[in-house]
Amino acid sequence: MIGEATISAVPDVRPVAPSLTGKTVFDTLIPETLQKKSILIPAELVALHAINLPVRSVRQRYDALPFALEGAIATSLNDTSFALCGAAPDGKTLAATLAHQTLDAFTLAHPNIPLIPEHMVIEPPSPTDDGQDVWRTYRIGQRVLVRFSDGTGAALHCDMIAHLWHLAGRPVVENYGAALPRDVASQDLSKTPVPIDKHLKDIDLRQGKHAPDRGFTRPLKVLAACTFLAVIGHFIIAGADTRARVRLADTLGANATLALAPRLPTASRDDPPALIQRQFTAQSQPREGSDFLPLMDHISKALLGQDGTIQFRQLRWVNGTIRLTIEAPDLDTLQKVEAQLISDGLRVTSGSATADAGAARVEMTVQR
Repeated sequence: MIGEATISAVPDVRPVAPSLTGKTVFDTLIPETLQKKSILIPAELVALHAINLPVRSVRQRYDALPFALEGAIATSLNDTSFALCGAAPDGKTLAATLAHQTLDAFTLAHPNIPLIPEHMVIEPPSPTDDGQDVWRTYRIGQRVLVRFSDGTGAALHCDMIAHLWHLAGRPVVENYGAALPRDVASQDLSKTPVPIDKHLKDIDLRQGKHAPDRGFTRPLKVLAACTFLAVIGHFIIAGADTRARVRLADTLGANATLALAPRLPTASRDDPPALIQRQFTAQSQPREGSDFLPLMDHISKALLGQDGTIQFRQLRWVNGTIRLTIEAPDLDTLQKVEAQLISDGLRVTSGSATADAGAARVEMTVQR
């Protein structure tokens, strides 16, 4: 696999209609110079990763993202959009992943406007002098936006932040919003302006086939372009025989059908554009909520007694299942963790454990 990926939190990246997310997007934090010139995508819909990429050019790094992040995402590569988001504080590459349909929904609702992951608005904090991680938080109501010192981030419900803070080893917390729960030791900076990422103006999730200036990024545009090419082709082959013209028209029609197939397999190239547009709109309607937070809450409560002896190195969510890579001082502690989860009513499947340099690791699959 190309590169090494790390992720601090995996949000639910399923597609939703932008106007119906039900989330409070902290767009008031956007600098005045970017107001009305960019749109924030809620942090729950975008996962940020800090990865090492052994290539230099922007094109090569973008092409390497699916291979570098294949093991860090919970969705199919064919259904996932990737984007480069600048450099992390430690020199790694920041990358974002989100569902194709989510990106389609936002670009359709906000054409020709850059799309920015919400958690990138806050400038990432620097680690402490002794290398300890730092969280920079901003709370409104029951929602907390978090930026981690490795450049990644997440949006958390206020009820969950204490559990995740303990599981992360109780990092330093700089809080710029409303007060956090008393269980979280934090520095109150609510009277201080929130530090804004100075590279925000350079971020845009519309990359690859979604880039506004590269080719035909949506099936409707491909269909319109094929129609235009059919007209041009008619004039080019006006002097040719009828068989050649029919063959060219069939080829263009087949291209239009192929463009529609991934999103609308039942659609025909002869359908009216208005009908196809209504079908795209129907696909962008919001879906039911995720079971991720309830299951993560169950796991967190079951492991509170472990204090700071265990750490989560990777966390992936797919089809009602959480996959955890857990690190502990020894194999005995890992066995106790598995036993504690099982005794708390969870279904646990453990992979092969490894131990080196005073630490033991194992990947566990946890279900209700």
